Amino acid sequence: MDKLIKFLIGFIIVAIAAIAIAFQFAHKLENQNLAIVQSMSGDVEVRRQAGWWLQVSPTITEYNKAGMYRLNSQDKDSLEIQFNNKSKAMMNAAIGYRIDGASDETLIGLHQQVEGQDEKIWQMVLTALNTAAQSITTKYDPSSVIGGEKFEPMVREIYTAIMHNEELKTHGIDVNYFAVDGRPIPDKETEAQFAKQKEADLAKRLAEAEQLKLEAETLKTQANYKREIAEFKGKADAETAKLVTEAERQAKLATIEAQKKVDVEKLEKEQMLVKANKEKEVAAIEIAREKEVAEIAAEKERAVAEIAKKTEAEKLEMIKLQADQKIATAQAKKQEIELSGAITEVQRAQLDLEQKIAEAKWNAIGKGISGIKLPNMMNIGSGVTGTDGTGNPLNDLIRMMTLEKVTALDKPIEPAK
Repeated sequence: MDKLIKFLIGFIIVAIAAIAIAFQFAHKLENQNLAIVQSMSGDVEVRRQAGWWLQVSPTITEYNKAGMYRLNSQDKDSLEIQFNNKSKAMMNAAIGYRIDGASDETLIGLHQQVEGQDEKIWQMVLTALNTAAQSITTKYDPSSVIGGEKFEPMVREIYTAIMHNEELKTHGIDVNYFAVDGRPIPDKETEAQFAKQKEADLAKRLAEAEQLKLEAETLKTQANYKREIAEFKGKADAETAKLVTEAERQAKLATIEAQKKVDVEKLEKEQMLVKANKEKEVAAIEIAREKEVAEIAAEKERAVAEIAKKTEAEKLEMIKLQADQKIATAQAKKQEIELSGAITEVQRAQLDLEQKIAEAKWNAIGKGISGIKLPNMMNIGSGVTGTDGTGNPLNDLIRMMTLEKVTALDKPIEPAK
């Protein structure tokens, strides 16, 4: 029994010692933290998973995975900003970051830089915020930000500059939250400046009000003056407008009349052109018709000339035949007289002479007629006169020879007494 009790007591002591040793080498990691663990061999690893870990004599440094920092006047750590006139103001803000999204290598580098102190991470974030804020707020006028419309644009610029800041991300720090709590609070010098500006603004407004009053009175006086002038000017303008209207009407009528004249002239020119074209067409038709008529007339003249030429030749042949007949008749009569002895020598001699003369004349006439070049067309025996009012010379010659001379041969020769 005593041995059993002693065994149990010994077991309990060993168990307690074992538990004490286990607690000595055990490490608990909360969910909101991550740990940089360095083993006894010097190897470094990033532990992100929450829970209990057993490791012999490790060096463990924990960091908050995320953090939120408030900058406020109550803690006297508000964000100080400076405006373009070098006046300053304090601005309450909140900023947050995370480091658990960085790689193990980057986190180990951050660990080496901040030496296990979250406060140093905060200093890095606040330094970046101050730099961004100062570079932006120095472009703004304090009055337009503190009490004007430029506050929100300024805050948006700061927000854009600090959110996910690339410089911080190279160190494994990602700013994921930024907000401003109220408008900036000016310092005493800025408040004094605002007070002076307020007085100046008040004086300016009073001066502007006085100026407006004076301007109103001036405007009233000017209005009365303008009204009186307007009454006289209105009458003059009315008369002028009437004259102008009449002048414009006359000018318009003149323009219409001029345009009408131009249109009439244009129409007349078009009509003349149409008439000229028509006359050209008629002339062309007339020329063609005259040419056709001339061709027909020429053909007719050629036909008539051929007929006339043939007729003249027949007439000449008839004349020659008649002449031959007359000569033969004369010779017959001469023989008859010779045979009858009814004429004297003188009469015979006269008869011979007349016969020779007749022969000579008719031979000459025959030769002359044979040498005449007949025209293409001529009228014989028609009694038509020439252009100078005389008869056809050839007709006259033929008529004289055939009617007068030949008839003379028909007269009987009287016997000598």
